Amino acid sequence: MAYKVVIKESAFKDLKNIDKAQGKRILSAIERKLSEAPRKYGEPLKGKYDGFWKLYVVPYRVVYVIDDLKETVFIDKIGHRKDVYR
Repeated sequence: MAYKVVIKESAFKDLKNIDKAQGKRILSAIERKLSEAPRKYGEPLKGKYDGFWKLYVVPYRVVYVIDDLKETVFIDKIGHRKDVYR
């Protein structure tokens, strides 16, 4: 089952602040991994981010939510691992 990927405007802004080559790598990982199997490649978050998932694209993180009913992955945040959860 293929998931539709929706990137929030705020996540696009996050992506613009990342080096162009790294940004392409992140978008490629999102397209390849999250559209195919968001749970297989991601990891659930806990605490105040309960319900969200993260995808590692070293050293960056893609924070997202999975909506199984709509078969959609909503990208909420993209950032360096030291800053993304602030």
